[in-house]
Amino acid sequence: MTTTPELTPLEQARQRLANYLQAETRILQSQEYAVGQGGTARRNRRADLEQVQAGIKATQAEIATLQAAQSGARRVTYLRPR
Repeated sequence: MTTTPELTPLEQARQRLANYLQAETRILQSQEYAVGQGGTARRNRRADLEQVQAGIKATQAEIATLQAAQSGARRVTYLRPR
């Protein structure tokens, strides 16, 4: 039995982003498709484009956060009292 090494959270996020991008491409190519012909045809409708694009943005933000945490980069904010 071959065991695959567990993916890091960053690798999981990158894989999820690749899946979202692939889904977006499929949606843009054809939103709805039929399998079979005539009265026995099954119609399938893909996910909503807006939901997939929201998932892409959220996953990109997650990747950026994970990369920043991995590199040790910190965000500095300067506050000035009024």
